[in-house]
Amino acid sequence: MATEEYDSCSDVDIDELAISMRTDLNGCMSRAENCEYGIKCCLICKIVYRIRQTDKDAYEPSVLSIGPYHHSKLPLLAMETEKWICLDYILKLNCEVSLREYLNLISGLEKGTRGYYTDEINMDSREFLQMLLLDSCFILVYLGGIHIQGASVSGEQSKENMLYEGKREAMDTEPKQTGKEIEESYNQGNYSDTVQWYNSSAVYDLLLLENQIPFFIVKTIYQFFSRNLVTTSLLTNSISEFIEGILYHFPRVISQANRPEDFYHLLHLCHKYLKPSQTQEDADPRLAAKPLCFHVIIDISRKIFTFGRQQNMFHELNRLDSVQLVNRWRRAVDYHEAGMQFMKREFDECNPHSLLDIRFRNGTMQIPCLPIDDKSSLLFRNLVAFEQTCPQVGDDITAYAVLMSQLISTSADVTLLAQKGIIVHQMESDEDVSTLFTKLFEYVAFDFDGEHYLKSICCEMEAHYQSRINRWMAWLWHNHFSNPWVGFAAIASAFIVLCSIMQTVLAFLSYMG
Repeated sequence: MATEEYDSCSDVDIDELAISMRTDLNGCMSRAENCEYGIKCCLICKIVYRIRQTDKDAYEPSVLSIGPYHHSKLPLLAMETEKWICLDYILKLNCEVSLREYLNLISGLEKGTRGYYTDEINMDSREFLQMLLLDSCFILVYLGGIHIQGASVSGEQSKENMLYEGKREAMDTEPKQTGKEIEESYNQGNYSDTVQWYNSSAVYDLLLLENQIPFFIVKTIYQFFSRNLVTTSLLTNSISEFIEGILYHFPRVISQANRPEDFYHLLHLCHKYLKPSQTQEDADPRLAAKPLCFHVIIDISRKIFTFGRQQNMFHELNRLDSVQLVNRWRRAVDYHEAGMQFMKREFDECNPHSLLDIRFRNGTMQIPCLPIDDKSSLLFRNLVAFEQTCPQVGDDITAYAVLMSQLISTSADVTLLAQKGIIVHQMESDEDVSTLFTKLFEYVAFDFDGEHYLKSICCEMEAHYQSRINRWMAWLWHNHFSNPWVGFAAIASAFIVLCSIMQTVLAFLSYMG
């Protein structure tokens, strides 16, 4: 009876449903076909909802939209005027190339470009092509990619980076500025508060994972615009210079002579600048840290108090202590109590290192200086998200973020590393720094047992932590030798006791003789 009532109330048109599902299926398969090209290179993904909720502001642009994900959102429409100004500027630089020719050029790249985006793009071809052209022109002008060849093509003077002015004005003829120079000019009060806020936000909006377009689109327009009068290395050098201005406070190996020329988008270029320069196995042995004093004492103690078969006692002890090694890091304070020392790795112009080049030698961990401000969370979150969604670029940033999140789990850890000059922050408290990195590791997929560039260091640090010899010597150092007077008193007391024992032994031997 219930079945009859259900059948009688069913008004579903099966034919209409089949047509609708076939349409959706064709669209889904078309998107999958488009993704085949993107998968070979690098996908531009949207951040999943659960991760986005940890820090929504770190993944969404505040003033500038690049790409389809945040296109035409109301808070970002003000900067759209500047994109049209950039397009007009490029069209006037080379009047031989018409707007129609630009659109015909990128229309042939539409299918491949759509394949770079994992989420469905609800934009027709007309809107999508317009978005690609406007955003590409904005990047070319804003990042100074056309100022070199502008004079050779049209004879016009170069223009400074586009600044938001609230309305369309005539093009300025001031020289372009790097990210560092922009920040310095802000500090000197050269721009109004509105311009300062817009540009500071726009710079970091360009480094958001969801706010990217494939760089080959920008490069193609640049080549078409210049009519092959210049090479694309001028473009990549100019954009690399801009990224260097943003990352100027981070140590880096890449210099003007070896700037990257092949990258998927701007965030990928930023990723290249922060990658470790070499594997730990290939590190220069001449740069190894010198042994600490109490390590020398350990070696001497082994030679004095062991002989014959007992000489292997310490090695056996260390071996037994290392059986239960765990592939994770501990707090900096815990390592310090186990005798490990932390030291800021000084930057050497002759042998430069990147932010991720961490070394561990003879119980000393050398970490490059890490500056932290209110933009650090934005940068690291997007770099980690980039690695999580694009495995072919590796997991070096993720490994570094995991290390720091566990190394500075509490404010006491941050205080310790700040005293060593490793962490320099502008946050309100050490607790804020600890919270920043702790939340950075939330919902991040990382295989501790897998192959990552810090794995050997992790094992060496854990072996050092588990060693009882290191703990005993650290206890002696912290409790009896940290104060020079207390240390001297302890040595004097030990010397007096030793003399007393020797005097007793000599007296006994003389009595027996």
